[in-house]
Amino acid sequence: VIITMFIIDKLGRKYTAALEFVITAVFFFLLIICTDRLTMTIFIFIVRGAISGAFQTFYVYTPEVYPTVTRALGLGCCSGIARVGAMITPFVAQVLLKESVALSMGVYGGMSVICIIASLMLPIETKGR
Repeated sequence: VIITMFIIDKLGRKYTAALEFVITAVFFFLLIICTDRLTMTIFIFIVRGAISGAFQTFYVYTPEVYPTVTRALGLGCCSGIARVGAMITPFVAQVLLKESVALSMGVYGGMSVICIIASLMLPIETKGR
């Protein structure tokens, strides 16, 4: 989150979010081949930090894009979708993790790749406004 504060004005909102999702995807895929416990812990902390930074980026981006009348709706939708993901995560993490670490991390890495594409397709960049 602290790194996000420094790069959000330099890269812009779209590219900051995309960069954070790239970091998330890379480290999720690296977790598939990770065997060392210390390295795994470090990778998980990096993933959590990148996801938190992306969420913070969208908390900055959403009020800048939506007009005042629909701002609460836009922020609420973003928060609601995040909560749905938070509800699904324990099932994916626990059920799939018992079957295969690669499958579980692959789902999260794949979703991160989808988020990269979605971030880059955002229609408005508010950098410098």
